[in-house]
Parts: sequence; C-alpha cells; structure tokens
Amino acid sequence: MNIPKIYPITPSYLSTNQLLTSIKKLKRDGLNLFLYRRKELSKSAIKAELSLIAKLCFDQKIYLILNSYHKQDTKNNFSGIHLTSLDLRKEEGRSFKSDNLLGISCHSEEDIIKAESLKADYIFLSPIKETTSHQEIEGMGWKKFSYLSNKTNLPTYALGGLKKEDLRVAESYDAYGIAGISNFWNT
Repeated sequence: MNIPKIYPITPSYLSTNQLLTSIKKLKRDGLNLFLYRRKELSKSAIKAELSLIAKLCFDQKIYLILNSYHKQDTKNNFSGIHLTSLDLRKEEGRSFKSDNLLGISCHSEEDIIKAESLKADYIFLSPIKETTSHQEIEGMGWKKFSYLSNKTNLPTYALGGLKKEDLRVAESYDAYGIAGISNFWNT
C-alpha cells in the first residue's frame, strides 16, 4: 500500500454526515487514507458511525486506519491500527492481521526504537509546534524533528500545529509527510 504524503486525522467538530461528506472530498483531492479518532463520542455512536464510514471507505477504496482507542469498536473492515504513545509502551507485538498497517505516535527516541521493534509501517513524530489540543506541551521544532526522524528508516510524519502548506518545509527536515487534524479537512 502506498501511504500518502498528507495524512488527515478526523476532527472532533464534524457531525457524522459532515465527516462522510469530507471523506468523499478526500478521495477527490487525491488522498486515499485517513486516521479515525473520535474519542469524544459514546461507544454506541462510534459503532454506528464506523459502520457507515467502513462501507463508504470500502466503496471509495479509501484506507481506514483506526486509532487504537477504537480497535474494539468495530467488526468492520479497516486497513490498519494507529497506536498512541501510551499504547506503544504496553504492546509486545502486532495484535492484528499482519497485512494491516501499523502506525505509531512517537515523542522520543525511545518511542522510535520501540516502534521499530514492533515492525511499524510508519510513525507520527510530534508535536512540531504548539497546538490548541495540547497547549501544555512545547513543540519540538524542526531541528529536533530532523534529528529524531534520522534515527529511523520508517516513514516519519510531522504532526502538531501544521497546515497542508507545510509539506515542503517538513520534507526539507527529513519528513516523509505531514499529518494533522483541523487544517487537513475540506469542510
């Protein structure tokens, strides 16, 4: 599977209908993959929403990656799991089909080493800049990002306070691509 240079993560502010419409727009924009992360919804709402999204993704040939928070919420088809850095510390091996993608959020060199030991397919490295969602965490900046991303051969996405327009800058600091929430959806 070819993973894209721009990797959207679902925002919390979209309704289910808005999210479905936005997923269709992703395909029109040439993107074929996104990370589903909707922790703010109830378990029953997540199951109902994932059922609709999984069908749409199958029909549109879009890869649906689930945040590890949701891995128990669906029996539907999905294309991969993305582990949080907290889940990374608990994992001992791939606990799902090996042909599914495994992505991992990393914040340190130790996280990157662990991600490699789990045979991750890609990593998010964050935060690059300060973000509204994690105001208590200082951004690492591009130089530290470059240093850490050069510690691995895994495709490394820059995440945190970025816009789609930051892709070229990210690539100049050794990023494979960029990931994001609020600035990555055409709503």
